[in-house]
Amino acid sequence: MISTSVLLHFQETQDALNHLAELGLKYTPGNGEYDVYVDDVPYEIVDGTYQDPDEQLCEFYGIDYNLINCIESA
Repeated sequence: MISTSVLLHFQETQDALNHLAELGLKYTPGNGEYDVYVDDVPYEIVDGTYQDPDEQLCEFYGIDYNLINCIESA
């Protein structure tokens, strides 16, 4: 991981667990959530359109944003 890692807190559901397995992301369970670390990606404005940086990060990794509880810098 690079120094600008991001911690994703997934809902502790079977859907989230299946999604993480499909993506091949390593997770650790904790406090009713699945925690996943990924490298941050540079934010880009495409065609002058603003997109939420968290949604853009999830889109980059193919992560279903609806399965996320919280995203924070690690």
